[in-house]
Amino acid sequence: MKKLFNRFLMLSTITFLSACNGAGGGTQSSEESDSVASNTSEEINPNITDQDSLNYAFSGVYTNGEVKDAANGFNSVSDIRSMKAFNTGKYVGRFTSTSNREDVKLELYNDHAMRFVNVSNGYVFSLPFNEVAVDYSIAKQRTTMTFGDSILNVSFESGNPYTSLSTPWYTYGEEWLMRYLLRDEFIGKNGLQRTVPCKYSFTPSNPFGDLEFKDGYDVYFFGVKIAGDDNNQIERPYYNIGIVRVKSDPKNFCLFVMKSKTEQSKLMEDIVTSYSRITSKGTARNYFHSHAAKECEYWDEDTKALFKKLTTTEYVNWGVFSYSMPGEENAMEPGHGNYDSYYEWSKTVRDDIQQKWNHNFEIYPTYNHLITRFPIQMATALAGGTGTDGKPVLQFTLQFTTNNNIVADNITPMFDIMRGKHDARFRQFAKDMKAYGKPILIRLNNEMNTDWTSYCGMMTLLDPDIFVMTWRRLYDICVEEGCTNLIWIWNPISVSAPYSSWGEDLCYFPGIDYVQLLGGTAYEFNNYAKEQSASSIKSFKSLYTDLYKKNSRTFDTEWKLIISEFACGSGGETTGELGRNRDTQAQWVKDMWSEINAKVQAEYVKQIRGAVWFNANDYSGNKIMNRLQIVSRPTTPSEDYSDLSATIEAFRQGFADQDARLGNK
Repeated sequence: MKKLFNRFLMLSTITFLSACNGAGGGTQSSEESDSVASNTSEEINPNITDQDSLNYAFSGVYTNGEVKDAANGFNSVSDIRSMKAFNTGKYVGRFTSTSNREDVKLELYNDHAMRFVNVSNGYVFSLPFNEVAVDYSIAKQRTTMTFGDSILNVSFESGNPYTSLSTPWYTYGEEWLMRYLLRDEFIGKNGLQRTVPCKYSFTPSNPFGDLEFKDGYDVYFFGVKIAGDDNNQIERPYYNIGIVRVKSDPKNFCLFVMKSKTEQSKLMEDIVTSYSRITSKGTARNYFHSHAAKECEYWDEDTKALFKKLTTTEYVNWGVFSYSMPGEENAMEPGHGNYDSYYEWSKTVRDDIQQKWNHNFEIYPTYNHLITRFPIQMATALAGGTGTDGKPVLQFTLQFTTNNNIVADNITPMFDIMRGKHDARFRQFAKDMKAYGKPILIRLNNEMNTDWTSYCGMMTLLDPDIFVMTWRRLYDICVEEGCTNLIWIWNPISVSAPYSSWGEDLCYFPGIDYVQLLGGTAYEFNNYAKEQSASSIKSFKSLYTDLYKKNSRTFDTEWKLIISEFACGSGGETTGELGRNRDTQAQWVKDMWSEINAKVQAEYVKQIRGAVWFNANDYSGNKIMNRLQIVSRPTTPSEDYSDLSATIEAFRQGFADQDARLGNK
């Protein structure tokens, strides 16, 4: 976890398969093509041949020639053999007008090519194919096209926050877009190969550039192969990436990410060369909306009962994270010093918090990495609950990292996962989770839509589909191994970093048959100056109302939310006096409980079925950056939290009010 922003979750969508009903298959023979699926509201109508529609598409929408493309044979309306007009969720049979409230995309076809006109985002480009399958299900974030042996994701980007700097584009491009694509060390360490040298027209380190392109544009090309796939696990190992922008525009650009069965650098150059910016008109939208979350047929009875409880009972189940359970091979059982120490520390702080709150945990969280084992013994001792037996249910966060998400090492295990090199580990995880024998809330690769995790899109060739592929790979192996006790939580971060369309959480959603609960992460770090804190702080209500509104655009209300980690800080010492905002922290907790215990609960509260307080601090060096901890841990005996008695009392009173409201005491 890396906390750089106030966070509230935006949750969303993409894709389908029947894994929740027991479909297996740990290999990835068709993984990329499965990672996107058309979800428009109507079937495609026959291609438009109405002359008025064609005339309007070619010259009525734009009159200054941007739709023309001589290189691909689009010189006049007579060159168009057919057209598909997508208008705000459906293909239409006639197209002779557009408005600012509509979302219009045009597919113009001649005998050998397609000219794509994105009216709402304001760009055009061509593909030298006239058989193209286009997916608009999350068109606000990206459009996906399948043709030949390739899949192309195209996104229009306008999220650059550095426009006030002297070099806004280059700051954004080198920090939040091309950081790893430009690094030969990253390419080498992850078993990748450049298929062509990096090509670009301008960077601060190379002001003369080495690429000729049409006047007024900067362009960047990258060709990379995922090498070392000895067992042919990856269907499309060749990546070609193009970035193009108007030189005078520091904010807006278009990103092309294409994966292919064969090397296609020339094709990518042709696609990007055909690109032009046009005046935008309309509003870009998404068109996927889920049905209710599904109960998996293969679940055992305890897991089905827990899922039913979580989705039907309006009650917030609580937990606190303080320590992860050791998963090292030599520390798996009682009697080993490392195991015994972690167990005693965890039990001590758990008992302390439960006593202070006068409330026992219903959820017990832990984190593990790819190179560890599932901690069966300690999970049984500290959690081991079913949701109905008075013991806490285990929330198991598994992260695909081998180095504690230290992205500075330029290493990600994601490509090896695609190659199948971690399948044995996946099967061991599955066998151990099955042996645990109790329901598990499994939270896989949280905060993926960031730049600080080993599984983020910036470390996977700007392609969130790789996240989807690897999620499904583990999921399918767990099904194959007979895990009947796993409820899967999908938990992105609220504000994507990098600020982008291609990296929004929508692009990382594994599919409605691979996820059963939504995960939320919303922190208020409360690191303002003391005199600013009360007026600057974002309340629980504010954070989670926004979250609910975003969820409701994509997910039916039957999808329930686990706040898998959250907290409000009391003021870190790197930005001022330690604990200076303890009073606003206590008030934040009081206000939270007022929302949870309201006589008539708000709709956003009704969606929340679990909450895990993060009882651990963030450090910068040896100084506390975000002071989130509220109860001392045995490993930090020198830290004193006695100043947070008002926060503890706010929790204690909140639980007491909840018990009174529910008639528990």
